[in-house]
Amino acid sequence: MINKRLLIKTLLSHSDENSFYDKKQRLNITTKIDKAKFIKHVCALSNSNPDNNAYIVIGVEDETNKIMGVDFFDDSKIQNLVNSYLVNPPKIQYENVGFPKLQRHKVIGLVTIRPIGAITSFKRNAWKYLKGTKFYRRGSNSMPIKGDFELLNTNQHIVASIEKIASNNLE
Repeated sequence: MINKRLLIKTLLSHSDENSFYDKKQRLNITTKIDKAKFIKHVCALSNSNPDNNAYIVIGVEDETNKIMGVDFFDDSKIQNLVNSYLVNPPKIQYENVGFPKLQRHKVIGLVTIRPIGAITSFKRNAWKYLKGTKFYRRGSNSMPIKGDFELLNTNQHIVASIEKIASNNLE
């Protein structure tokens, strides 16, 4: 079983944002622009990780990796949002993870994007992203795909190692 707090700490210490991990200071999906940007990152992380989980950590300062925390977030809207905007939507899990040094009402959000082994693309227009657009991760950037695209996974061993470090060993 994965210890979510340890997973977040391991992701933050492992490296900067990359093709299997993104971080945000806050999650805001109330405006069209914010929804489109969030969906773009989910699409890119899904396409860049066809065989392993990808993660978005919410409540972390981008520059310093300082754990700031966010308000408790009800995740019921996230999967519906992803399903309504994406073809081949990945399964999304959002968890509110408590940290001892945060204020009592603050948590860190952990979005887990489960692999589906299929290319994910926009089902309909969203802000400036057109229907049919596909994204992938190049380093910390979510880039549009031009031309043919083949699902490749170069992160499987790295993510497996991170998840193993974050696993509770009850033995």
